[in-house]
Amino acid sequence: MAAANHSPSSPYSCAKDSGPVTPTTSLVTFLERVQETAFQTYERSKFDHKDFIDLSLKFDLSTTVKALDEISKTENGSVSTKDFEEFIGKWFKSAGEDLVYVEPMDFETEPYGFLPKVENPEVRAWALEVHGLWKKLSREVSSSVHDHPELHTLLPLPVPGMIPGSRFREVYYWDSYWVIRGLLASKMHETAKAIVTNLISLLDTYGYVLNGARAYYTNRSQPPLLSAMVYEIYNRTGDVDLVKKALPALLKEYQFWNSEIHTMIIHDAENCNHSLNRYYAMWNKPRPEASAIDKRFASKFLNVNEKQKFYRELASTAESGWDFSTRWM
Repeated sequence: MAAANHSPSSPYSCAKDSGPVTPTTSLVTFLERVQETAFQTYERSKFDHKDFIDLSLKFDLSTTVKALDEISKTENGSVSTKDFEEFIGKWFKSAGEDLVYVEPMDFETEPYGFLPKVENPEVRAWALEVHGLWKKLSREVSSSVHDHPELHTLLPLPVPGMIPGSRFREVYYWDSYWVIRGLLASKMHETAKAIVTNLISLLDTYGYVLNGARAYYTNRSQPPLLSAMVYEIYNRTGDVDLVKKALPALLKEYQFWNSEIHTMIIHDAENCNHSLNRYYAMWNKPRPEASAIDKRFASKFLNVNEKQKFYRELASTAESGWDFSTRWM
């Protein structure tokens, strides 16, 4: 895949951001406002922007918006920590409550033939401890998400699966490839197939596999490893039915990555053309999951088009799977 930024031969000019933008939901827009309020209320060291975009509503959106409008403010327009925390407790369910623990269908404490070449008892004990983490990471989407999707940023998925853990409470696309590699080592073939089923569900619904199973990730994908997942499972299980089930979805994903916005022509020194694919998020605003932070980084840009280009490149970098860390500083 090509880099996230533009090139002279790309279909959109660097000077003006004119690429596509996928509409977001009213709930996501409102939760960005809640996130901004949290950012102003808490010390930055105590603030995790994702916690607030992952909240679920206890009541309908319009009622909750009105409650935020009516919350008491100080003379400078800020909200006290006490009032904000009372507001969150009254009107929202905690982030992560819309996922339910479920026992993995094919987990065994020590699977038959597990890591046969690992003979050292200490290393083997460690490997089994790592294997045991599958029981802690297994989740399914709660019935509330299926019955009232308008109250959640979490998206409904048909079957249980594995989450990365920690603050990442939802299924992610390219993380799932490594999860599946681990599940196959743990002989958990059915759970691995279930993950593919969930990703195909996203692909069938949106036309591409989302970055993650959240309403705020509908503007981008991630490295297209679904075919590699199917290949790994088939190599281990010989499941032809899975391949037949996945093929229409894989063709659809291939078309997505070869659509106009994701393809570009590179001219080499010998004047030969090469067609490449690139990461290019369908978004030119702050990433909802990091909206408050992105706005502050973009504040140095005075031109609207420069800000939009910066926002799209942030989202495109996230689409590439290269999460931001000290490597960028």
